[in-house]
Amino acid sequence: MQYEVRPFQPGDEDAVLALHNRAFAGHAPRTRAHWEWKFRHNPLGATEMVVGMEPASSAAALVCRAVYAVVPQRCVLQGEPGVAGLQTDLAVDPSLRNGLGGSRLILATGRLYSELFLQGTKTLEWGFPEPHLQRVCLAHLKVGVLRDVVFLVREAQALHRSASKLAVEPVARFGAEVDELWLRCRGGFGAAGVRDARYLNWRYREHPEVPYLTLAAREPGGALRGLAVARAGGADERLLSLMDWLVPRDDHEAEGALLETLLEAARARGKSHLAAWFPLFQPEAQRWQQEFGFHARATPFQESYRCWAKGLGRRWLDEHWYQTMGDIDFL
Repeated sequence: MQYEVRPFQPGDEDAVLALHNRAFAGHAPRTRAHWEWKFRHNPLGATEMVVGMEPASSAAALVCRAVYAVVPQRCVLQGEPGVAGLQTDLAVDPSLRNGLGGSRLILATGRLYSELFLQGTKTLEWGFPEPHLQRVCLAHLKVGVLRDVVFLVREAQALHRSASKLAVEPVARFGAEVDELWLRCRGGFGAAGVRDARYLNWRYREHPEVPYLTLAAREPGGALRGLAVARAGGADERLLSLMDWLVPRDDHEAEGALLETLLEAARARGKSHLAAWFPLFQPEAQRWQQEFGFHARATPFQESYRCWAKGLGRRWLDEHWYQTMGDIDFL
């Protein structure tokens, strides 16, 4: 069959959702609200998606057999602002996985995506594709393997650190003070997605399905010292998962106060462990193992990437790209 490979257009939503729920059977069904949040209301307001459709028929509903989608995000790379992209919801119909047809179709959607949405506009792209799709991307779309995803895990026991003067409290909405905190933190990142109020509100406060716990560490006068975002479950229902972390690296008081509160929240929710993801070369990953009793635990996930910045190879990105669980699209 000849498929129509083209950009997403209004009216394709139901067909794309139906493909997602066929391709990711066994996971919670994707809802229209989730789709709208991710692909229409992201901070850049862009729907970057290419679909492989069965030929249209006036007598039948649209049928989508493959999708290649990216959520564009603002980033900083070596101190310079830019645009990155998170590959997400790449899928091919299960009926096409046992032959070359599915590989050819996802390859065609990926090539058209590059023609339409790259062309020098992005500096970075990353994702966590299913193994069969990753193999196609590695072989034909100039995608590389960046690293295995290794979580940091600690039993949800108290740290028993000295009492802090900082107050840790929930946050209903992120505002201008978060933008200032982001500016204080970003200088220590060689590469990172922008974590300002605009992004954090979209990613966590406006998510249509997951009730994230958002915490702020403040001085007695109210000045913001650090932020943490967590959720119950995630990759494993036994976990409280630390999704995002915005704390200046020299502020050990805010770090300890937020961690103590997160561990308390894990126990209150009946979770046995607190889990986080910082790439292992990041200072947080090393210090949390040495000082707070976290242990590295392998996961089934592997991160793929493309980078168009000259001179920045896999080793540099692995050592300097700041990421957290919030950068993993399915959490």
